[in-house]
Amino acid sequence: MRIPKIILLSLSLLIGLYFLVILTLNQSLHVFNRDNNSVNLQEFEQQNVTSVDYHWAVLLNYNIVSDNKYNYVVLSQVDSKLKVISLDDALNNVILFSNLPLLLLGIFAIGIPFYITRKQKRKLDKSLEVVNDETNKLLAAFNIVPPKVEQQNTISKLSLALIELNKQINEQQHKNIISQHQDKLTGLIDRHAYLQHLQTQLELAQSLNKKQALLFIDLDGFKQVNDSFGHSFGDEVLIQVAQRLATVVRNRKLSHFAPTLGLELSLSRLGGDEFSIFIEDLHDDNLPIEVAQNVLQEIEGDFVLGNKLIKIGASIGIAIYPDSAANPNTLLQMADVAMYRAKTDGRGIYRVYSPEMGNKMRRYHYLLEEMRLAMTSQNFSLSFQPIVNVHDFSIDYFECLVRWHHPTEGSISPAEFIPIAEDSNLILELGNWILIEACRQMAAWYNAGMNKVRISVNISGVQLAHTPLYDWVMETITKVGLPPKALLLEITESCFIDASENVISDLEKLRQAGVLIAIDDFGTGFSSLSTLANLPVDVIKIDKLFIDQANINPKYEKILNSISGLGKTLELKIVAEGVETAPQFELVKKLGIDCIQGYLISRPETSKDVGSKMISKNVNHIAMTGTGVYAPQTAKAPVVQIKVG
Repeated sequence: MRIPKIILLSLSLLIGLYFLVILTLNQSLHVFNRDNNSVNLQEFEQQNVTSVDYHWAVLLNYNIVSDNKYNYVVLSQVDSKLKVISLDDALNNVILFSNLPLLLLGIFAIGIPFYITRKQKRKLDKSLEVVNDETNKLLAAFNIVPPKVEQQNTISKLSLALIELNKQINEQQHKNIISQHQDKLTGLIDRHAYLQHLQTQLELAQSLNKKQALLFIDLDGFKQVNDSFGHSFGDEVLIQVAQRLATVVRNRKLSHFAPTLGLELSLSRLGGDEFSIFIEDLHDDNLPIEVAQNVLQEIEGDFVLGNKLIKIGASIGIAIYPDSAANPNTLLQMADVAMYRAKTDGRGIYRVYSPEMGNKMRRYHYLLEEMRLAMTSQNFSLSFQPIVNVHDFSIDYFECLVRWHHPTEGSISPAEFIPIAEDSNLILELGNWILIEACRQMAAWYNAGMNKVRISVNISGVQLAHTPLYDWVMETITKVGLPPKALLLEITESCFIDASENVISDLEKLRQAGVLIAIDDFGTGFSSLSTLANLPVDVIKIDKLFIDQANINPKYEKILNSISGLGKTLELKIVAEGVETAPQFELVKKLGIDCIQGYLISRPETSKDVGSKMISKNVNHIAMTGTGVYAPQTAKAPVVQIKVG
């Protein structure tokens, strides 16, 4: 067992002090005896005192005697006479005749700093213990077990712990750096890191006067995978796509690997289902096309997820540096433009950027900004086109159509601005305005007596995907005071294909509340008419294409006849769109189609024109029947007999 240093030091000090006192006492007694100082001296007869033995007395040159009351030190003896001094007096006066004060001062001079040092050391040790405890907590948090060393003290433990923590921090910093540049799902670099790499490579290409290329890859059919199988399946597809693209990059020797990050810089996931491949050295003009073909081939292969087999495709846009653009963001944007052209031209293909595509993109962004301004400036308006019964031309419902009158360009076709609104999600704001204004107008007509007429509003696929349909519609019609039976919603056939279970459920709830649902542009989307049996619809609107071709191609007439029969079987109302001539009218009437819509009856008109043409001139008829009459325009169809009843 080791004895602490403080104990050894204390014992040594006490022993030294003990001998020092004895020595000093001996010297003092010698002084008293030499100087014959009689201040405290006494005389005794030898027979009146007895000798006393103390263990320390052996160190003195004088004897110790006692008169049974006090102890005395014998300074001298003459015959039986003893000259003595009281031991107490000797000890009391010893300090006057020695260096003891100086010694004690020295002891204090050494002892006090020593004491202070020891106290500080104890505080330091306590602080080190606290730091050690906190360090141990950190070690436990990082699951670090430092190596054990024999005869460890607090400092050595802390030293080892800090070394291990430093290693862990360096590893974590490296992971954080990678994480800042990496897509969490696929492990590819993200858009920001990719653009940084492009900037470096384009600057290098400029100095070396060489061409480079960029592929913008967007998956086709990925949304259907997410909607049908869930996001976990969608994520797995994205992971497998990233792996297949990495294989293409390696096989084509396009790799640019960053050792410090451990990441491939020539392949990126830009976001969602968008990826990009960068070709640093375009030594062959056909190389981007060959790479695009490899990518299409890889992605068109089957994706196996559990027990499911999934097929998707891709559309690819290619941009060339410096022909297409000279900076990373613009190069990526031009490749994006080319990719959209590929989607427009049929999907599953690639397109190389050309200036003509850029003109369309500039037009796109121009109209997008103008539409945002038009929303705040209220440059949009509504027109209403009647859909009438083929027998008496009574109005079944009005279709509400949005119109945009630009302050400098004049009227802009919905065929141009609606797709842009849908692509930018601006259709959500615009569609909300259309529904409110259409329902407000219909509420006014309803209160004016047209309680057998409905207002029809078109709903886009974007609205179906982002808006809780039932709550939105019911809240709107309640707000404007329009009964559900006065509203009809038109949804294109293609939107029904992508509709989720929630959308179908909301449509069914709206039907139960009294709102009618129509399939618009019927005949252009479904592969099987049998799917109609499972859809919550009340009205089928036959696409104008069939009406235009029916009098020319007998096959189209047969299709129209089949649709009419199908409608009767399923108890659905059939509406023929785009009826513009008398022969078309006679044909659809012969086929048993219920209602018609088209220029033969009326072009879309403002609410003011509808009011002046119909309501003001047919007040009595509206009061009796709850609806009005729109007869064919005589210039269009002079042979048609109009029967109003």
